[in-house]
Amino acid sequence: MFLSRKRIALAFVSSVAAGVLLPATASYAAEAPAPQPRPAAVQGAVPGEAGALAGKVDVASAVLDITQKIMNIVTEAIERKQNRSGYVKSLMEGAFYESGQRYNVMVINDANGHTAHLNGIVYDARVSGIHGKYRVIVFESGQFTNHGDGGWINWAFRGWFDRDGGHVNFRRSW
Repeated sequence: MFLSRKRIALAFVSSVAAGVLLPATASYAAEAPAPQPRPAAVQGAVPGEAGALAGKVDVASAVLDITQKIMNIVTEAIERKQNRSGYVKSLMEGAFYESGQRYNVMVINDANGHTAHLNGIVYDARVSGIHGKYRVIVFESGQFTNHGDGGWINWAFRGWFDRDGGHVNFRRSW
């Protein structure tokens, strides 16, 4: 049993390291070179340069922080052998708080059919554990429809939304 927990955690880490993040988000990380210290008088000499670079670095580091914290939540949930609904709630709450309580969060069982039209995605990963495969998405706004079974064992979401059955309309928090 202990060996399988290690394999699950390793599979999750490997999938994140292999680029499970959205290509757009991963490209921010690839494009953003490490910030070079510059004298204060020179900093921002080219209009918009410092702000644009800082934005890319902030997005990349936020994605890495969220990834690490989600991985920790998954590992803890596996070790505590939480029930399935507790596992799904842990993923949702962890993603919400680790993204600064500023973004909407959707966690959906990968086996459930769904339609997603989401804007401003800052994190998107598939998580495998003892309770199955789930998709964790952190985003600004959009619409999401669950075509499968509902309930805490199959999906959880948090943020600013209106819900009508399996359809959820998310708004930006700002």
